[in-house]
Amino acid sequence: MTLTPSATKRVLFVDDETALLDLYRLAFEKEENEWDFEFTDSASTALKMMETAPFDVVVTDMRMPKMSGADLVLEVMKRHPQTSRLILSGYADQEQVARCIGATHQFIAKPVGLQVLRSTICRVCTLDYLLGDETLRKLFAELRTVPSLPSLYFRINEALASPDTSIEAIAEIVQQDPGMTAKLLQLVNSAFFGISRKITSPVEAVQFLGVGRLRSLVLSLHVFSCFDESQLHGFSIEKVWSHSISTGLVAQRIARQEKVDRAMTDEIFVASVLHDIGKVMLASSLPDRYRSAVLLAAEKQITMVAAEREIFGASHCEVGAYLLGLWGLPGSIVEAIALHHEPERSGLPIFSPLSVVHAANFLEKTITDPQSDPDRKTVNTDYLKAVGKADRLDDWEDAARDALAPAR
Repeated sequence: MTLTPSATKRVLFVDDETALLDLYRLAFEKEENEWDFEFTDSASTALKMMETAPFDVVVTDMRMPKMSGADLVLEVMKRHPQTSRLILSGYADQEQVARCIGATHQFIAKPVGLQVLRSTICRVCTLDYLLGDETLRKLFAELRTVPSLPSLYFRINEALASPDTSIEAIAEIVQQDPGMTAKLLQLVNSAFFGISRKITSPVEAVQFLGVGRLRSLVLSLHVFSCFDESQLHGFSIEKVWSHSISTGLVAQRIARQEKVDRAMTDEIFVASVLHDIGKVMLASSLPDRYRSAVLLAAEKQITMVAAEREIFGASHCEVGAYLLGLWGLPGSIVEAIALHHEPERSGLPIFSPLSVVHAANFLEKTITDPQSDPDRKTVNTDYLKAVGKADRLDDWEDAARDALAPAR
């Protein structure tokens, strides 16, 4: 299975402002050997162009006359589900954003730097192997338990589309799901967060967690609750959950140290908490083959990623990323999960959620379980050097120890 994109990718830009199209054309003219770019100022014309020849990626502005960017990506999802869909949107477009959350692979906030736009398109192109790889698709079809995107997550996102939404309103939405409310309260009062007083109400929980972390935990608690540990002999979902939450707390602390913005911090937390969900999916649905992978890793002294690829044809990294790709979560989250053991294969030497998840995964295991498996015994310092963060690893380890102190 390759993680590199094919030689030429077709990218379609749609924007009713021709001056912006000219800017994109000028900015990407050096990439014409690797990518084939087309530009149009009309959503209806874009759909006609896509009928004539397929595109790998469509990048559309949100606000356009006659047919908006939201309507366009919804239509593209129906007619051309294999096409990656990116939307450029401003703060005022949040209501439209909520309409097409499941149809869009990435929202890009305006104004956007051309380098950020280029990196995002490149990332989406690099990861399109996930939805097109036949081996992975067949493996996914064998899985008995495939979690769905929880409706509560949608309702929270829809509420957040309004700038007037209060903490109390978000808590009210959470309260409508008693099971999720109980799980959230149990988690915030656990040793992970080390709170000195007991939190007893959803409003307090939302205030403590913050909306970004709340959304991430709603997603992860739902996913992990889909699996029954009593059916898994020798495999501990609880251990994976504990590692995942701890990794999320470490990653969030690193994100704060690096002063990343709130949106990226939220993406980092989601990716960190769900980075090993593929393990649970494989062990739950194909337990005998997963045990074979565990034995193979021990026998050959290879990593679990290598053993999984020998047994399944894909690793837990790709399986987890495939799930989140189907959900339409941002490409940066999918990338972080797909490559958290092999960040160098991204081909993008930029600091991203992948950088943080890779380091946090290593640091959490190093601190909490020094005798851990080989998958997490090393961190790729060459990769961290390429993204300009190798000299930060010692500081990140100090931050990780502080983040994990309440749970130890």
